[in-house]
Amino acid sequence: MENRAREQSRKQKEKKREERSLSPAALRGRKIRLERRKEKIRRFLKGLIIFLAAVAVMALIFIFGFRLKNVNVSGNSRYTQEQILDLIQYDEQYHNTIIFYLRNRNINVESMPFIDALYMEIGGAGTINVEVVEKVVIGCIEDNGSYIYIDTGGVVCDISENPPEDIPLITGLEYEAPALNQVLTVTDNGVYDMLLNITLLLQKYSLTADSIDFSTDGTLSLQIGQIQVMLGTGSNMEDKMAEVNNLWSNLEGRQGVLHLENYDSSQTSVIFTER
Repeated sequence: MENRAREQSRKQKEKKREERSLSPAALRGRKIRLERRKEKIRRFLKGLIIFLAAVAVMALIFIFGFRLKNVNVSGNSRYTQEQILDLIQYDEQYHNTIIFYLRNRNINVESMPFIDALYMEIGGAGTINVEVVEKVVIGCIEDNGSYIYIDTGGVVCDISENPPEDIPLITGLEYEAPALNQVLTVTDNGVYDMLLNITLLLQKYSLTADSIDFSTDGTLSLQIGQIQVMLGTGSNMEDKMAEVNNLWSNLEGRQGVLHLENYDSSQTSVIFTER
C-alpha cells in the first residue's frame, strides 16, 4: 500500500512538472481535448440512456399493448371451436398476441383428419383470427366394422370406428385395401367424379342423402330419408337432382321409390311408387 501511494504521488508530481513546462497555448489545447472527450462521454451516456428508455417503453408496449384477448375461429363445421383452440394450443393464460402467432402460425393439422389447412393472422393488438379450411368429404364406406372417409380426390382422409352423421354411406363399390392419406383404388376411376358431382348437387339443393348406392349393372341410387331415388347411369344428373328438389316438398315424410333413371328436363311427369 505504501509503495502504491508513493508511486501515485510521484506520478502526480511529474504531471505537475510537465504542466508547468507547457506553454499556455499547449495547456489550452490540452483542456480543449479533455472537454471534447468529456462531451463525447456525456453524449454517449445520454444516447445510452435514451436507447435503454426506448427499449423499456417498447418492452412495456409489447407486454401490455399486445395482450391476447380474443381468438376468432371461422370456417369450422365438423370441429367445435374448443377443438380448434386445443389444436392451436390456446391457453387463456398465454397473454402475448405476437408470440402466440409466431409460435402457432404453422401448426400441424394432421391430428384433425377433416382439416385441409389452417390459416392464422393477427387481427389487432389483442386479436388472432383463425380460418379453418375443411376437406370436402364425399362419402364413407363401411369396411369390416370400420368406416373409410374419402374426400373429393378419392383420398382416404380417415379410417374410424365412428359411423357417419351427415356423410352419405357409399355401398356397392369394389375397391382395394384402404390406406390412410392414399387414394382408394376402385375398379372404375370415374366413380369419384360422379360422387363429387352428386355431393355438389346435394349441397346446392340442401338435400342430405343417407346413402349412395352403386349397383352391379352400373346404375346409381340415393337414399334420402324414406325415399329411394333411382338415378340410372348418372347421365343428366343436374336435371334429375333439380327434379328431386322440385318434388321434395311433396315427398318428404313419405316412403317409396322415385324413378328418374331416364329423366331429362323435357319430361313433364315422373313415376313415384309408394311403399
